[in-house]
Amino acid sequence: MEIKKIKKAIEKYDKFLITAHINPEGDSLGSQLAIASLLRALDKDVTIIDSDAVPEHYRFLPGVDLIRNKTRARNKKFDAAIVLDCPNLSRTGGVRGVVQKSGYIINIDHHVSNERFGDINWVEERASSSGEMVYRLFKEMSVEITKEVALYLYIAILTDTGSFNYDNTSGETHEIISELLGYGIEPYEVSKSVYENKSVRAVKLLGEALSGLEVTANGKVAYLAVRKKDFKRIKAKPADCEDFVNFARSIKDVCVALFFREDNEKANHFHVSLRSKGKVNVNKVAAQFGGGGHRRASGCTLIGSFHDVKKKVLKRVSDEL
Repeated sequence: MEIKKIKKAIEKYDKFLITAHINPEGDSLGSQLAIASLLRALDKDVTIIDSDAVPEHYRFLPGVDLIRNKTRARNKKFDAAIVLDCPNLSRTGGVRGVVQKSGYIINIDHHVSNERFGDINWVEERASSSGEMVYRLFKEMSVEITKEVALYLYIAILTDTGSFNYDNTSGETHEIISELLGYGIEPYEVSKSVYENKSVRAVKLLGEALSGLEVTANGKVAYLAVRKKDFKRIKAKPADCEDFVNFARSIKDVCVALFFREDNEKANHFHVSLRSKGKVNVNKVAAQFGGGGHRRASGCTLIGSFHDVKKKVLKRVSDEL
């Protein structure tokens, strides 16, 4: 079993790199901080490097300043790299080269599109989140879960299940959450910190996106977009767009929701988030463009004019419908 192989690898190596996908969110951040705590409890040398900065509304997490971005630590030599919540190495962004230079790669993920790029590939498509898998690793290695770790894992699971609304929420998920709440976590305070802690610019950006909302395919597809000019005018950041796609998803009778985000730095690059609340497999759509994720939540990046990118993606979604 892969989890036992990971246990042996952790026991064997001393210097670890931890990373996750670009544009970190609750699951990737919580999972990274939790597994860093596990490794430190075992007296391991741990460095967390992410390609992008931590979004402001997650900066309340204890120990979050340990997550580095542009740092000399990229030149440090590691015995092993643990990559969390990431379907392929390209999704680690600017950290990819550091991961590849590591002596050993441990891949922990729950995306159906995972490419099994590690020396160990622990991929559980039915897991609610990477956080749920890290919780099991704590149990496997008999490492104590502290209140701080419980908070990391709670946020990882909370956010990746859409506050336990998505179909990746299982009975086991609720059992784990029940245990984590026993460490003194206050659900309301956590929810307020994660969901009611947005900047004014993020709300203004949402307003801009919603003003351009479009519904097509006889009401079955809804999409919205944020362009480079919107970021510049409002002085917003990509992290301010988290969950924008769900506003399109919430519309009655909509089966597929899309969010197009123009890249701030790369010309003619568009990041597309896809969500399904019906039978449409959006992972299949994303895969057509080199992306992936889950059956009902996926993403991809396309190059071209906004008109052409939008046309291509809507055509593929229409074909699936």
